[in-house]
Parts: sequence; structure tokens; C-alpha cells
Amino acid sequence: MTRYGSAIRAWAVAELLVLAGSPAHPALRAQGAPAPVHEQASPDRARQEARRPARLTVSVPHDESELSLDGRAIVGMGTTRIVETPPLGPRERRSFTLTARWHPNTYTTMTRTKSVSLRAGDTLTVDLTREDPGDRVRVVYVPTPADVAEEMVTLASVTAADVVFEPGCGDARITIAAIRAGARRAICVDLDPERAQESRANVQRAGLADRIDVRQGDALDVKDLSEVSVVFLYMGDHFNQLIRPILWRTLEPGARVVSHRFTMGDWQPDKTITVLSAEGGGTYDLHLWTITEDVKRKPAR
Repeated sequence: MTRYGSAIRAWAVAELLVLAGSPAHPALRAQGAPAPVHEQASPDRARQEARRPARLTVSVPHDESELSLDGRAIVGMGTTRIVETPPLGPRERRSFTLTARWHPNTYTTMTRTKSVSLRAGDTLTVDLTREDPGDRVRVVYVPTPADVAEEMVTLASVTAADVVFEPGCGDARITIAAIRAGARRAICVDLDPERAQESRANVQRAGLADRIDVRQGDALDVKDLSEVSVVFLYMGDHFNQLIRPILWRTLEPGARVVSHRFTMGDWQPDKTITVLSAEGGGTYDLHLWTITEDVKRKPAR
């Protein structure tokens, strides 16, 4: 081979090696050499990276309020809490329920809820410190002494025409006393299943099952009291404030409300008496209100 032939062959080999490394000529790559791999995010990974939470700044009624989002406890203390939702898709809108639970005193548990609708990346301020008609109250059961229950019935001036309603009836002793004093019939409601069962047993034992309707549930869910003419209460200030608009709206003029110890905010009682209890060993304040046309015109607040 001539010197020129050798040079040409060397040039050709070099050219082939250059072409073999070019992406434009995959056929010229060495056999078995893998093609370069350009990393590309999978659709699932891209969607996951696009998901973002929403952020809530929540004001609660008490430093030690228990706060939850859709039933999931949010750990924290203080009256302002920062809450992040689970991640949301870029086009997703979702409704969440915030629930605050706190104890304003040793015998009352308050629950307040609020629903919010959010998208990914939203920021929202939520105030759970304001009273709401949807608030719910749970009160520790403390029985009224039997002789005080009879004084409550006397203060209400119960007659044979009366229909009695007692929220949080406990063992039904006040309701039973009202029926024995001559009331036509009665409804008593208790949130606690054990108390409702105890009330039914006591009503049955008293032979009054045909005149007293014992219900287990939230008394605030009983929205129509139009047939009721006497209401007995021993439920605390917070419950009284929540049931007050229902009483104003649904009780007829002439209906009476008697509360053991607790009042009704700025709705002043028509009469307050203090009774001495031999059973309880102390004095007890009882308050009486009468529904009038003027009362029924009050704003439901």
C-alpha cells in the first residue's frame, strides 16, 4: 500500500469514530452500546409535585382548646393556631371542617365547628371565637335535690293543661314531679345514653310511661316547642344562651321557663326566689320567665 493509501485509510477510520459518537448516526454506534438516557419526570411524579396544601390561621376561644381538621387532631396551644391541609391538586377544591372543643368551666364542654372551601396554596383566616347558633354544649350531670325540683314545679304554676319540656333531664326527677303535680304530658331529652336509659326506667317505675316521652339526643335539635307551655332548665349559662332564641321563636305567649341557678343573659327573669333544701343542705336560686308578645319580637340572638 502506498503512503497515500495509508493516510486515506487512517483518515476514514478517524471519521467513522467521530460519526459513531454522534447522536445523529445511531447506526454507527458500537454494537451493544446503550443510547444516552435523558431523565424525564413521570406523569405521577409531576402531578405529585404540583400538589400543595392550603394554610389556615385559626383563632380559638381558649388557650387549651382542642382543635381538629376533619377529625384529625391539630397539636398546639394558644389562641392562634397555624393549620396546613393535606396536599391539594392544582385544580382541586375541597371542603374541610374545623372543630374547636373547650371547657369554659369544670362542668361544661363547648363544641364549635366551621366548614371552609379551599384550593391548593390558599391562605385563610378563620375565627372560631365568635358564638354561633350551631354551637353544642355538653354539661356534667348534677341532680337537682328532689325538694328543689318540687319548688321549681310550684314556681312554674303547673296546671292540667300544661305540656312540659326538660332538656338534660338526667334521671327525669323534675319531669316526673311536674306530671305528678298535674301536667298533661311531658318530653324530656338527654344527650347521655345512660341518663336517657335511667330516665326511662324511672318513668316506667313511676307508672308514667304513657305521659312522659323520654328521648336520647341533643335537646338543641328540638326546634319546634309550639305545643310546650313549661320548660325546666338546669343546664348552665352557655346552654341557656343557645336555647333562648328557640324559646323566643317557638313558645307561645303565656309559656313559662324555670331555671335552677342559671340565668338567660340580658333577658331578665320576671321572678327569682331562693329556697332552702333539706336534701341538698343549702340554698338554691330559681328563676322564672314568661313568654310575652314583646319577648317573641326580640331578635334571635
